[in-house]
Amino acid sequence: MNPLVTRFSVDSPTEYGRTAVLALGAQSALALAYLAATDAGLAAPRTLAIPLVWITAAAVGVRHAGRPESGRGVLALAGLVGAAYAIILGWVTGAVGLSSGVATGLDVVLLPPWWGPMVRYDGPLVSLFLFPYRVIGYGALAYLVSLAVRDVAEYGSSAGVAGLIALGSCASCALPLVAAVGSTLGGVGLGFGTTPAAAGGTYLLATVAYVLSVAVLTVRPRVGGS
Repeated sequence: MNPLVTRFSVDSPTEYGRTAVLALGAQSALALAYLAATDAGLAAPRTLAIPLVWITAAAVGVRHAGRPESGRGVLALAGLVGAAYAIILGWVTGAVGLSSGVATGLDVVLLPPWWGPMVRYDGPLVSLFLFPYRVIGYGALAYLVSLAVRDVAEYGSSAGVAGLIALGSCASCALPLVAAVGSTLGGVGLGFGTTPAAAGGTYLLATVAYVLSVAVLTVRPRVGGS
């Protein structure tokens, strides 16, 4: 039997940096266009920086994560797991929930760039509070989780150690959930009011957890025969 060889999928720092710079440039251009086209205002630098960090991390992760080859069945399973994870994140953070009972319909709030335009929807069954940067961030994280699932499906049955390593890398998936639960227990919440305020530790904790999750799921171990 061929020995197992473990390696990590890591691109050069220059490539990571190039993607980050391009992502920041695109975000800045879109933010300026948003400000010019709407009456949205600015916020404190730290508040404005949080969405930039999330979206930049998302862009780097999606661009540089390894993509194992998988069959249609595995792709479907991985997609379902990723989608379920995104819904769970949305539920825990309050972005997705049950309807309040009063179907007020769709509303758009012009918050500072990437906090807004924030979409609020209260329908007969569900309610949504969607910040653009969180939609992008959770979408990217769900995609990276699906890639980790594909790793487990590819290596788990034929090489148990490989499956355990890949599954272990997905332990970071719980970090944003921990941050979200911590913020709820602390009584701060993730702030769905009309004025985002990132002065407290809640947003910073969630941001650190998010970046760490993306990093671990992007630089995943790979195992194969030599």
